[in-house]
Amino acid sequence: MKFNKIFTLALSLLVATAAFADGANKPSPEERANKDYSSWLPAQGDMSIGFSLDPIATFVGNMFNGNVDNALDDWAGEPLLGQELPNSLVSIMGTYMLTDNLAIRANLGFGLFAKKYNQYVQDDAALMIEPLSNAKVIDQIGYKSFSGSFALGVEYRLGKRAVQGVFGGGLNYACGSSSMNFAYGNAITEMNQNPSISDPSLYQSVVPYLPSARPLSIHSADLIHAVGAYGSIGVEWFVAPKIALGANVNLGIYYEINPARAEVYEGWNTLTEAHTTHTELVAPSNHGFHFGTDNIGANLYIAFYFGTK
Repeated sequence: MKFNKIFTLALSLLVATAAFADGANKPSPEERANKDYSSWLPAQGDMSIGFSLDPIATFVGNMFNGNVDNALDDWAGEPLLGQELPNSLVSIMGTYMLTDNLAIRANLGFGLFAKKYNQYVQDDAALMIEPLSNAKVIDQIGYKSFSGSFALGVEYRLGKRAVQGVFGGGLNYACGSSSMNFAYGNAITEMNQNPSISDPSLYQSVVPYLPSARPLSIHSADLIHAVGAYGSIGVEWFVAPKIALGANVNLGIYYEINPARAEVYEGWNTLTEAHTTHTELVAPSNHGFHFGTDNIGANLYIAFYFGTK
């Protein structure tokens, strides 16, 4: 919360300073109409690097809607596989100007999430020895996910003033995977075939010989893949020489391949009278086309252009 207040204060001071400077040095309508922006705009041979502002826009918006959990989390727009995996953590884009108006654009997005959650549960072994024992063991749930995307295309810009229209298209590829793993403090034994766990609802009757099994892992065996093409339309507003704020809308079509999903369980086998693990296939592989306004990299960004000459 302290960071949020500091950020809000800094943003307010920045806006107030900009407003004061704008009022003190405000040019006349004639001066604005005749201003030469040629040195502000990208030219042949320039390169740029850009970063998403989507999380900042979300943060600023949440400051005014009563959101008490506001934070600067994901530094990217929703990736191509946003419906299947968490958002990418980083989105970087770059361009190379072939002419003053035509450029090659690339975008790289990637994210890695790994976290473990621990919970106390009673120690069954200690409880068998001492009925009043308050000893505890730890159950653990681990989450892992990876997502990455790459887009390559061309863009064409129109306009010679501070605001330029930017139109483009290209090819993109995305991949990702996710998994959930469980570790338990109380072991399954002949004396304790249904040990205490932090979430008893996890126990399931997966197959007849495992009437009470608990999950060990939930995962996709292979990467999710998506490949396709996109079109983009947007604007860039040059707020200073070679520095632009950009916004765009993407329309894409891609082919997605989802691998089979499996769950691994453990339990006491009533046939063999032994601890057993079992792999349960819960979803077959599937594939198909998707058409829609998915976010390729970022919808709101800041770009910095550099001359190479």
